[in-house]
Amino acid sequence: MSKSKKVLSLALALVMALSVFAMASFATVTTPTATVTVAADVTNVANGDTVTITVKAVSAEDFYAGPMSLPITYDNTLFTFVSATINDVFGAGVTEKITNTATAGKVILTAIPKTDGAPVAPNLNGNETVIATLTFTASATEGTGTFAIDADQKTTSNPTGKFYIGSFDGSDPKTAELTTMGQTLNTVSVEVAYGSADPELVLTATGTTNNIKIDTHKTFGGTYAGAVYGFPQAANNTFMNTNYLTTNLEVTNGGTMSFSRSIGTSGYGTGTVISVKNSGGTTVAQYVVVIFGDVDGNGLINTVDAGAVKAAITNASLAPVNSVKRMAANCAGTNAPTLNLINTADAGAVKTYVTAPITAKKFSATSTVATVAAAHFAANTYYQ
Repeated sequence: MSKSKKVLSLALALVMALSVFAMASFATVTTPTATVTVAADVTNVANGDTVTITVKAVSAEDFYAGPMSLPITYDNTLFTFVSATINDVFGAGVTEKITNTATAGKVILTAIPKTDGAPVAPNLNGNETVIATLTFTASATEGTGTFAIDADQKTTSNPTGKFYIGSFDGSDPKTAELTTMGQTLNTVSVEVAYGSADPELVLTATGTTNNIKIDTHKTFGGTYAGAVYGFPQAANNTFMNTNYLTTNLEVTNGGTMSFSRSIGTSGYGTGTVISVKNSGGTTVAQYVVVIFGDVDGNGLINTVDAGAVKAAITNASLAPVNSVKRMAANCAGTNAPTLNLINTADAGAVKTYVTAPITAKKFSATSTVATVAAAHFAANTYYQ
């Protein structure tokens, strides 16, 4: 026999051996159950965004994973395949193949233990194993696409199926018996939609200039997404209205906001709730307004509030039940928000603010609304 024919015979023999290893005995050695999950790192995308898909497998019983083929389907009108990486799940390396058929919207990942070295079949029992990661690019502007495992599972009635995870009866692929069909393989898919993320409450340029704070550390026991404070009192000390709020605050991603007065007044004061809603009208977050010095919640800072602050010094009912009002009372620049303490300094601060000239409203000679707000914003251990 010529040398070229010997080489060809050897190559054919290697191919046949690999095929036997990958698609070995159809005898039912074991038929365990595993779940294959397809997960995405994002749920909402815009055109051009990158989507990373992770494929994992896990079992609630001994399942020594063997040669596997995982056909991943995707909507090719919404997403474009970029690349895939198959993990070294067998310890000593894998023989892998990645085939993308863009017109069909399908990527087939094939992983086979190497026959050399010391391959180890991973036991999926309680061990969620990352098989592969895939990267796609969002290539549309609207719609929802599903990333999933193709239902084409290899079974006795569908022996040519492209979805299978072989199972060994032990961890050593070289000595263990292999089954390539008969296992129960459950799958979990994931949807990725085009559209904005949830809207967020942010400051307008005016709100930034006014040093208003959107403080997500102060949730008052998780009741709110945060507190909004630092609003300078209107020059004529009138009620704060809707226009004043919308001049300082806005909502991103096509959302809207609405306001609920804390008490039946014509303005918005301490305790006012700002509801942030998505484009469908669903409320996704609520914030509470705190007006320093406005303890009774009517939106004005006056002698009534000065008396309320004095009452707060000994009135335990203002904390924690009415802790929003307590924060409003904690307005002395030298004190706020030390120890969440309400004392005579706060009462004096409100009195000073009330009697100060309209053009120069301050809680003390040096403490403005902005400095008190900055002091509160720097402390993240109160009103949580």
